[in-house]
Amino acid sequence: MEREEEIQKKFLLLLNSCNSELHKREKELLKQAFDAACNFHKGKTLPNGDPYIFHHLNVAITAMKEIGLGPTSAICSLLHGEETKSEKMLEKIKNEFGDQVAEILEGLNKISGLRTERLSYQSEAFRTLFLSLVNDIRVILIKLAHRLTDIRNLDQVGDKGGAFVNEIKYLYSPIAHRLGLYNVKTEFEERVMQFENPDVYYSIQRKIRETKKKREVYIQEFIRPIKRELYEQGFQFDIKWRTKSVPSIYAKMKRQNVEFEEVFDLFAIRIIIDAPLKKEKEVCWKVYSIVTNLSSQSQTVT
Repeated sequence: MEREEEIQKKFLLLLNSCNSELHKREKELLKQAFDAACNFHKGKTLPNGDPYIFHHLNVAITAMKEIGLGPTSAICSLLHGEETKSEKMLEKIKNEFGDQVAEILEGLNKISGLRTERLSYQSEAFRTLFLSLVNDIRVILIKLAHRLTDIRNLDQVGDKGGAFVNEIKYLYSPIAHRLGLYNVKTEFEERVMQFENPDVYYSIQRKIRETKKKREVYIQEFIRPIKRELYEQGFQFDIKWRTKSVPSIYAKMKRQNVEFEEVFDLFAIRIIIDAPLKKEKEVCWKVYSIVTNLSSQSQTVT
């Protein structure tokens, strides 16, 4: 009874995960897909003991809340798997949920069954082949949500963890980058490094935390003259900054053969300009020129 309540709460979380308000019919179809998935996986558990339906619910929630997909993709996330691979079942799903759901599930089945013996995940040829197999980009996006769920819950995938990490590292992380899903790409890289080099990862993370106050002071000093110059020239703008990710810093340490303390560009800034669309490029180049000139003057003084 307690687990049943947890499942229902997670389904409610799914309904609240859509970035836009769901229509009545969409809620009904999601409930129908949820009931079907519960029936498929009744009595099954994940390696950590959780109900198997948690995996499908987590994929659906990630697809909507973090990838930005809609209810059709959430329905596919709930229904994907071995149970929906037969032609008979796909025909039944087409009748109950429509052509799009059936086509997306067929695409998911196709890429899941792709044999990789002769192609390396690391090759561009494989990634191109992989992307060419589907007609609907939602197939790839749902698969990204799937692997994001997997790598967040490696204790739930049993002995497949290492294979998933390699697949994410060489296939899904580059695809997320290609599609402009930079938050997803960054999380993939972070979690891959936590799996492969946990000691190095947590050492760098600790050092980032320890130098936070000093870095924040330096960043404010860095952007102060940029702000002043942009204000004086009448630009409407906002400046955001972030500390670079642990994998990015580690890659720089290896590339330059230096220790953490010798990496000086630990942060990145972004200047967001409010400008008319027709003048967007011109304004961006002007701002770029201002930042470049200020950087040159700073280096000269140093």
